[in-house]
Amino acid sequence: MKCLKIVLLASLLSFFNIAFGQIIKKDKGKVNNQEFSFTYIEPTQEIKGVLLLLPGWGESPQSIYEKTKLPYLLGEKGFVTIVPELRQTLFADDYTISELNAIIKIQSKRYGSNDLNLIVGGLSAGGAIAINYAEYVLKTDTTIGLKAVFAIDPPLDLNRIYTSAENKIKYNCKNRLIRKEGSFIKNHLLHTLQGSPKENPEEYLKYSVYSANALDGGNAKVLNELPIRLYSEPDLDYVRKTYCDELQYEDINAIDLEKLSKFLANIGNTRSEYITTKGKGFHSWNILDPSNCVDWILSICNETSGK
Repeated sequence: MKCLKIVLLASLLSFFNIAFGQIIKKDKGKVNNQEFSFTYIEPTQEIKGVLLLLPGWGESPQSIYEKTKLPYLLGEKGFVTIVPELRQTLFADDYTISELNAIIKIQSKRYGSNDLNLIVGGLSAGGAIAINYAEYVLKTDTTIGLKAVFAIDPPLDLNRIYTSAENKIKYNCKNRLIRKEGSFIKNHLLHTLQGSPKENPEEYLKYSVYSANALDGGNAKVLNELPIRLYSEPDLDYVRKTYCDELQYEDINAIDLEKLSKFLANIGNTRSEYITTKGKGFHSWNILDPSNCVDWILSICNETSGK
């Protein structure tokens, strides 16, 4: 069965490559003497911009080209799409920030420009890292031509995620995966952030995309002008039927997106959108309509370039 999946994936990727005339390429870079890899596809025409597309936890870069047509559709419009291999993390730690910076530097040198339109987006943890990175750029580096960011069902508030993990451990679920997930996430946060939110609140505030407990929203306060799209399919009924009937709305990422969307509206961001779907697939790439997303990206880039 595993071999069959590999064959089907290879066949599908070959179809996309032929249909769109774009080839998936690979490259490598280094951060602190640690090697990382990334994949990318280039347009056949003049390069107008770069999409940094970040996979979810455990997703291989190669698999993303099967799950969404976004890289191919953007390629037809002159955009390079880069999909890096990320370390397993729920947020953009210092290494991840350095890796993304290195990738942008490599591509800028390759195309002879430091002024390419940059869009950053991703699914799940990749979406959280995408917004984390956008916040980093807005705070520290105005030379990177960041135009917009989007995220599909990302976990944004690490305080909320920790509390949810504790709840999942306590729930009386027939599906043992819920308790295992809760234990894994709790232990991951305890290790990477050196304690619980009560023990080390500064670290949770530092690495959360958005902090509901902070009056100023934490890092999200710098997103007051950036075009941003948040995507989710908040299907609690599906989650309860599929995984555990004790799960609450506070256990799915949609609650973070709703709160962030309201926060951005309150601080004056008129370029923020929260898009919800039905029947597309909970916590999946299908939530994003690639054609519509391409139109959104092009409208922003054309607007900022004065076209």
